[in-house]
Amino acid sequence: MKNLLIISSKKYLSKKISDNIFKIVEKNNINYEVFDIESNTKLSYKINPDMIISIGGDGTALKAMRVAWEQNISLITIGPGRLGYLVTSSDNLDNILKSWVNQDFEVVNRKAIIQNNDFVLPAFNEVVIIKNSPTRILDLEISMYGQKVKLRADGLILSTSLGSTAYNYSAGGPIIQNNLDVISVTPISPFSKFPRSIVVDKNSSIEVSIFKNQNFAIQFDGVVEVQEKSQQTLKYTYTLSDKSINILGTDNDPKLDLFLNQILR
Repeated sequence: MKNLLIISSKKYLSKKISDNIFKIVEKNNINYEVFDIESNTKLSYKINPDMIISIGGDGTALKAMRVAWEQNISLITIGPGRLGYLVTSSDNLDNILKSWVNQDFEVVNRKAIIQNNDFVLPAFNEVVIIKNSPTRILDLEISMYGQKVKLRADGLILSTSLGSTAYNYSAGGPIIQNNLDVISVTPISPFSKFPRSIVVDKNSSIEVSIFKNQNFAIQFDGVVEVQEKSQQTLKYTYTLSDKSINILGTDNDPKLDLFLNQILR
């Protein structure tokens, strides 16, 4: 029997969509365990999961994606979400689970941005380097392909194509089709003259130098993982991972109607 780990929160577990998903899972004779990701700080479960389903918005999907990354298992992201750019409808879940059980399914691959070749901290949407001091801007240097550019700004966003419609878009970055393995480099409120964004390919290595005596944080998909008040110049290298996670029940089509109709209304 297949084992399924369902990741969600009380907000969504109390909704009808969760009841419907549980019924579909049981109908397909799949053993499952539910984990409330908001009530528990440490992921623990009794089963040995073969796949994950997340129920919730994009934030829940990103947390589940990190778990799928750590466990090297596939993922389905379900939810009603207000924008829901990372999640899909549960309408076709029964067919997806049937194809998964029968080992006859298609997946899309999602890569992550990693820092200093550290696979413990994958960013599926974006890495954000941002100032912690409200009155000072950051002095940075960006190096790619042996070419260096200095930047003064409130921060810097390094985004995957999947995350292009998140913080990257709000900062003026481009919408990028999901199947493109690229990194978008977008400044946050730049003081120095700088393009709105630079998009580089999957083989690029981006080195960001943060000059000394600056107070900053680095966020991975919205979670602060690094906080520094630098006494010396610090350097971080960012690349797109070779490793990826497999997501069932979605595609690489840019959901422009969903996204643009929401933000333009």
